[in-house]
Amino acid sequence: MDFLKKYFAGQLTSQEEEQVQAWLVEHSEDPQVQDALLAIMSDMETEDKTASSPAYVKVSRRLGLERKSRFEKTVRTIGRWVMGVAACVMLPLLGAFGYQRLHVPEQAEWLEVKVPYGQTDELLLSDGTLLHLNAGTRVTYPSVFLGNERRVFIEGEVFAEVAKNPEQPFIIESGDVDVKVLGTTFNFKAYDNTECVELILLEGAVQVDIDAATRKKQVRLHPGEMVQYDRKSGEIEMKDFQPHLYKGFHDDGSIHFFNLRLSDITSDLERLFGVKLVLLDEELSETRYFAWFSNNETLDQILDGINVDDKMDFRRKDNVIYISKK
Repeated sequence: MDFLKKYFAGQLTSQEEEQVQAWLVEHSEDPQVQDALLAIMSDMETEDKTASSPAYVKVSRRLGLERKSRFEKTVRTIGRWVMGVAACVMLPLLGAFGYQRLHVPEQAEWLEVKVPYGQTDELLLSDGTLLHLNAGTRVTYPSVFLGNERRVFIEGEVFAEVAKNPEQPFIIESGDVDVKVLGTTFNFKAYDNTECVELILLEGAVQVDIDAATRKKQVRLHPGEMVQYDRKSGEIEMKDFQPHLYKGFHDDGSIHFFNLRLSDITSDLERLFGVKLVLLDEELSETRYFAWFSNNETLDQILDGINVDDKMDFRRKDNVIYISKK
């Protein structure tokens, strides 16, 4: 582990330092590596106990040397957290004076909330951003936003009122789609069991990055524009709408379906009403519909509204609705 001592002593070239940082990211959870780091920082503490002890304690905590990370259950989250290790281990080189001037905060705690089917909820983040959460939505977020971005992980549907902070953009990550904003109001929907990812922008500006195996695209939206990305076909479609007429799901239970497959519509209705809908016809499941409901309609009223052409048949048994072609 001599190269670690040289690293902390500043005796390596820039290229060697990058190699050590990459190695630390990969091996930061290795008990032998942790023991070596403890030994190195203990030596530093012995050399100048007053100066280095605060840095030692902080860095130990940031590296997880005192306790196991609580984020192990979230693979993507722990991956991003470990990427901060290389920066953390540089702190002892700064000494107490440099450390105090930087005011490096403690590592944030990652939290998660999931909304049950048939319910909605609200989530106020530490930066003042308000998220309205629709049924079946899962959000993973930090207790406090650190660094140069505000990143959350979302699976589901949210109506977001993002607090403005040009220096720290707000990013939603949802599978193969990222949404980047500075401060704006929009509705975002991306459930794992539906094909359509949809963003409707009411205020501000957003950037949507799609990074899928079959499609890579960057789309910028302005108020009054919406984008739909079809994960199944890879198609991306832009539409215009009138923001002053739009109502989100959090406003009087408004529900909208913009050119959606019936298979996606039934998935939405299952989450909203807590019932099971089974499509018995493949052609019917691929049929697309436009529909808007904003008066707290019942499930029966919504199904009747979609079936305006009277081509579907509904059969109920227990808590399951079977849908077939007439």
